Amino acid sequence: MFNTVQEAILWLEVQIKFKPKTDLDRMKEAYRLLGVDLSKMKKIHIAGTNGKGSVASYLTHILIEAGYKVMTFTSPYLVRFNERVRYQMQEIEDDILLELTNKVYQFNEDFKSSYGEALSFFELLTLISFLYASKKNVEVMIMEVGLGGLLDATNILNYDLSLITSIGFDHMKQLGNTLESIAYNKLGILKRGNHLITTVDENLHLYFKNHVAAVGATMKTLTLNDIDLISSEPIRYRYHGETYQVSLRGSYQILNSLLAVEAIHYLFSEITHEIIQKGLRTTVWSGRLEEIDFQVYIDGAHNTHAIDALKVTAETTFKGYEIWVLFSALGDKDILGMLDKVKTFSSRVVVTTFPDPRFIDLEKVTEGYPYIPNAMNAIEKLKREMTAHTVLIITGSLHFIGYIKKNYKRVC
Repeated sequence: MFNTVQEAILWLEVQIKFKPKTDLDRMKEAYRLLGVDLSKMKKIHIAGTNGKGSVASYLTHILIEAGYKVMTFTSPYLVRFNERVRYQMQEIEDDILLELTNKVYQFNEDFKSSYGEALSFFELLTLISFLYASKKNVEVMIMEVGLGGLLDATNILNYDLSLITSIGFDHMKQLGNTLESIAYNKLGILKRGNHLITTVDENLHLYFKNHVAAVGATMKTLTLNDIDLISSEPIRYRYHGETYQVSLRGSYQILNSLLAVEAIHYLFSEITHEIIQKGLRTTVWSGRLEEIDFQVYIDGAHNTHAIDALKVTAETTFKGYEIWVLFSALGDKDILGMLDKVKTFSSRVVVTTFPDPRFIDLEKVTEGYPYIPNAMNAIEKLKREMTAHTVLIITGSLHFIGYIKKNYKRVC
């Protein structure tokens, strides 16, 4: 048992990350033995390659404005571990995280004795989110898939609504190396009788339609053709006769916000347009083209699909500016593929390092790109050379921008 929240978090973080599995039997049995009742809560499940966190944040802000009590489960975190589990968008309290981790620690010991194997890090964290939702007696649970969907620990529940954002190439080792194999895994969140709302690219619509029909579910697809864009900065659009304005920047936030709007219409028809609009205007979500200093931004683009979206956003948002990019990522990413895309919209690309136990030196991998060890030194050098018409975007990995956000000191 643990005496401090730091000890509790350390124990969680050293638990095995990936356990081979062909079904969810272990997690289902753990949930049964945990004995927590979530049946009275509305439950929303969000899968997809990019945009899950933004959609979860839009939904949460709207529901809070409407007076609902909401638990939101997302991953990974940027600065503090507690960000993963939130009540009313406030991070889980240290004392409650300690209490619940001690509970799942003992539960895990007992489970190992009875079932023959321990639970993984994400399985334990998912159970903590269930316990927290029950403890707070929430009315709505918003659960973001950790990886894929089909065999994800969050997928043991039957949700009132399933959402799938964009689909692109990421985590191919676990999910497969074709869009169809990745889509199949994401679609694994669907169960008979479920309803799906999705913003996937139109080239996957037929695949989705056939899969949804085979499962016995229903589906609604949303595309940019469904809205009339009024402005890109800030984002304003008309949808079904109503005008929506979005607080978050980036063209990809059009579909993310639209997905949240349609989800609210489907599950909570009593929520008015005014409340939805207020929720969209007040939504905050760290690391999405977030300005951390004058003309210095961080963005959580962490795969080639997200870099494509960042390109569109950067070229729209920063017209007339010279765009520089400071890049770093963990070694399991498609580093060169991401950099190839970055250089199509950035006139200067610099690769750097940051402290993370999984970081692999990128200097040899990225041969030909300027390389400045130590991210803070790199930022300092680039800022000295920026002009009034230069924008610096720091990107490549959520872990990287989380490190920057935690350690960067704004120059006033």
